[in-house]
Amino acid sequence: MLELNYHPVQGIVTSTKQYQTLQAPYPLCRWVDQFWQIHTPLGQFAFHSVPDNCVDWIINLSSFADNTLIAPFTSANTFEFEGPAQFFGIRFNLLGHTSLCKAPLGDWAAYSAIDAADLLPLDLVENTFEILQSNIHFSSRCKALSHLLLQEVKLPKLDPRLINFIRFSQSHLNTQMSLSDKQCSEFGISARQLRRLTSTHLGLSPKSFTQVLRFQHALKALLITPETPAWQESYFDQAHFIKDFKRFAGVTPQKFRNLSVLYNKNKTT
Repeated sequence: MLELNYHPVQGIVTSTKQYQTLQAPYPLCRWVDQFWQIHTPLGQFAFHSVPDNCVDWIINLSSFADNTLIAPFTSANTFEFEGPAQFFGIRFNLLGHTSLCKAPLGDWAAYSAIDAADLLPLDLVENTFEILQSNIHFSSRCKALSHLLLQEVKLPKLDPRLINFIRFSQSHLNTQMSLSDKQCSEFGISARQLRRLTSTHLGLSPKSFTQVLRFQHALKALLITPETPAWQESYFDQAHFIKDFKRFAGVTPQKFRNLSVLYNKNKTT
């Protein structure tokens, strides 16, 4: 399985009781990046989600029917819901969803969200929901679910040309890749073939995929090392960084840094 040092972030949540995350244990981490959970009280809530190139499996613990796979997107999405509510999420690694989902991402990416039971084995969907219902604590849910998923994952056949492109993109975040036939020949592919491959398996164009990678790299720097200019490692200058950031996050870097991405709409954030 493709192993990349890629752990995207979503943002800061001021109430740690309402939003929990846990990195998937080895060897499940080859396919799954992390588990996450939202648990909110009564009220009108929203989650401000940003692009990360990953597929998420989101399960409403109050309704088996509300059990969906979310395709990668290229602009900020605000998911609104009414509390009290509990959602459990599985964020897959890049291409990690292929270990469970046989349908190419390109076949359903246009739908943005699709019923998990339409793409995953029904017994897996049912067993996952049962595990989440029978375990109260977040940590115990993650442990039991990790055991289940390890029994279900199948080693997918990944196109080495696509892997070459992903690795190259990660190591050239600070450059403007032309992705011409000449450049793509280094991956053993033409520019047209690359567009077809990324659309089929990543659900995005090569350009969009690399732009989101760069945005995520800068976002992590913004949140983890705020004392260092976030744009330095991956953008030509601050102006280009701010323009790209507003495109993907929906707000300026300064506003995002002070934003709780999970918030009660009836209260000041």
